[in-house]
Amino acid sequence: MDPNVTMDRDAEDLARFGYKQELKRNLSFISNFAIAFSFISATTGIFSLFGYGLTTGGPAFVWTWPIVFVGQLLVGLSMGEVASHYPIAGSIYQWGKRLVSPTYAWFAGWMYLIALLATIAAVDFGAAPYIAQFVGWDASSQTVLVLITAVIILLQTVLNVYGVKVVAFINNVGMVAEIVAMIVLAGALYAFGMHHSFSYTFNTGGTGAKGGSYLPVFLAAMLTSTWVLYGFDSAGSLAEEVINPRRVVPRAIISALGLTFVIGALALWAFVLSIPNLSDVLKADVPLTYILQTNLGSGVASAFIGVAVIAIFVCGTAVQATVSRLLYSFGRDQKIPLSRLWVHVSRRFDTPVPAIVFSGLFAVLLILSASAEAYIVNICVVGMYLAYLSVPVGCLIARRRGWNSTASPWNLGRFGLPINLVAAAWGIFVVINLCWPRNPGTPWYSNYSVPLLAAIAIVVGAIYYFSVVRPREVQNTDMRRVGT
Repeated sequence: MDPNVTMDRDAEDLARFGYKQELKRNLSFISNFAIAFSFISATTGIFSLFGYGLTTGGPAFVWTWPIVFVGQLLVGLSMGEVASHYPIAGSIYQWGKRLVSPTYAWFAGWMYLIALLATIAAVDFGAAPYIAQFVGWDASSQTVLVLITAVIILLQTVLNVYGVKVVAFINNVGMVAEIVAMIVLAGALYAFGMHHSFSYTFNTGGTGAKGGSYLPVFLAAMLTSTWVLYGFDSAGSLAEEVINPRRVVPRAIISALGLTFVIGALALWAFVLSIPNLSDVLKADVPLTYILQTNLGSGVASAFIGVAVIAIFVCGTAVQATVSRLLYSFGRDQKIPLSRLWVHVSRRFDTPVPAIVFSGLFAVLLILSASAEAYIVNICVVGMYLAYLSVPVGCLIARRRGWNSTASPWNLGRFGLPINLVAAAWGIFVVINLCWPRNPGTPWYSNYSVPLLAAIAIVVGAIYYFSVVRPREVQNTDMRRVGT
């Protein structure tokens, strides 16, 4: 079919939801898939968190990867079905509004917004130490790290302003580089660095409680995979810029998650089986770098670090694109402060420039405090998973009200209800696991920082919603009734 005809049809489809086509439809399946794949970024997550998983759960922590993948796949399937029904920018916020209610959607979108803004800061700050080392600067200096991160965010902001086509090109290149690098690296380790048989992946490394169960340790180590396998929803956030989104977006969500799992599994098992000596690796400043240097030489390790930095940059670019579309979607419905500003789309670049610039500035403000880094990571992860939980729960509520879940070209059919049920149960489990206090020796506010941060975000959101947004919604509803 002629792409122009398809885009006209997509614009008409969007108009049925009450919105005018303002963002330009430039994204094919590959580009939409690449954005979701880059947001998840197995290279970024595994490189940053491999040491945590290994020290927490020993080599056996790699088995958290397939477990978390299965749970996230159920969430992704739920998202894919809803995205096919409602291909609108802002994804989780818009989905909640149509599945349940404006109030439900607002709180889901609020947590999603906070999580995305924090994710930009958390992701980009992770690249700063490696860039500092590469250029010979002091990687322990907070000022140096903040400066580097600010430059990274500035570059990402410029790229996002220049248009989704530019972002798509960056993500396509980054995706190919990441896939090739991970496959080549894993292949080299399997060929030249194997020190153990497959049974070594069941070695707990003495991390379990003496005479006790390994399960609590395994659940703690599971946070490694939990912190990596999210972000596939970004394909839905850019739905208004995708050609034929009802079919493309669901495929992009599932494909990005599936390929990330395969690439990540190949790499994780290769890293663990190539551990030369576990005690030496655990003593290293960066365990993964030590494994690579020992088996393949410092040159290969440095090259992989370079690829990881590129992956982090591309990931941050995709996250910023996602959050700007959420701000745009919120602003279009007049649900947040300065709504008229966020809804402005540049005629030159076809992008929501104010929303993009704000997300960059806010991320820079977040990284100014060294003491806040752990809290930034906590709120971005728990906020994201609370937002994710709203999707299968919303589906269950909608089904109970009679939602026709098969009225879209991509649907789960008779498997929809059981998938939504298990996905919701999985989401509840993940949120509990993220919030569980595991550091009894630390101050209470630090030990309970994850649930506290989530509670504070919800309370602040509730104050704004019920004092500003809800009265406006009621007033608009009353005016419509009077008009009819």
